[in-house]
Order: sequence, then structure tokens, then C-alpha cells
Amino acid sequence: MRTHLDRLAVSIREAALLLGISPRSVQKYLSAKVLPARKIGRRTVIPISDLEAFIRKDQSSTCVDPGGSNRG
Repeated sequence: MRTHLDRLAVSIREAALLLGISPRSVQKYLSAKVLPARKIGRRTVIPISDLEAFIRKDQSSTCVDPGGSNRG
């Protein structure tokens, strides 16, 4: 159960740090709709629950190459 101090979402930069990848790779996952995000004003945030689901998912089945090309 979340407390009122737990964050519900993180920025792209924070998501990259948590995942151990570059912010550009996070952007590519967002663009490919593999990782969901929400816009709040001009800011893009990634819900923690979606980030957790993303990392638990078998990434080989996403068919997204964070290096730039989509294979699927």
C-alpha cells in the first residue's frame, strides 16, 4: 500500500536512472508506445506502476531497438 509520501510518477530522466539506461532510450520506448507516459502540463511523467510493469515484462518480445530501429 502506498503512503502519501510515495511518488506516483517519475520524470523521463528519473525513469532512466531507475532502469539504468539513457533518457534517450526511455524516449524511444515512449515513442514506440512500449512504455506508457502521461502529460501533465508540459511535463511528461511515467507512472511508477507502468515502470514496474515494463521492467517485469519480457523485453525481447517488445521488438523495439532503443538504438533506433524497430524490427517488428
